[in-house]
Amino acid sequence: MILAIDPGKSKCGLAALDRFGNVLERRILPCEHVPNSLSYYLAKYGIFTVVVGRSAFGKELEREISKLDLRIHIVFVSEKYSTLEARKRYWKEHKPKGLWRLVPTSLRVPPVPVDDYAAVILGERFLAG
Repeated sequence: MILAIDPGKSKCGLAALDRFGNVLERRILPCEHVPNSLSYYLAKYGIFTVVVGRSAFGKELEREISKLDLRIHIVFVSEKYSTLEARKRYWKEHKPKGLWRLVPTSLRVPPVPVDDYAAVILGERFLAG
């Protein structure tokens, strides 16, 4: 089991995945709530590996997590194009209606944040090796 985190300036996407890439849970939290939420994920899913997007915000999150002295392994993965892939994944799961179906996916903006989908993408990248 892994917990993937897409760190941002004010909010972070989180996704718990099993070793086959099945999404067990995904959510978006304010960044300041993420370190304290880790114990919930550790207990609920038995997570030992936390996958974090490689960015300035990711390094900051790593510092906050290390203060908690949890027995977890933190791994960084590239965030390159993860938001674009997250948007595509959102539209794949939430098919557009009416004339919006004719607009290319790359031109559609989801009506909700997709940080949780980006976390899933990061987790899948880690699992793929």
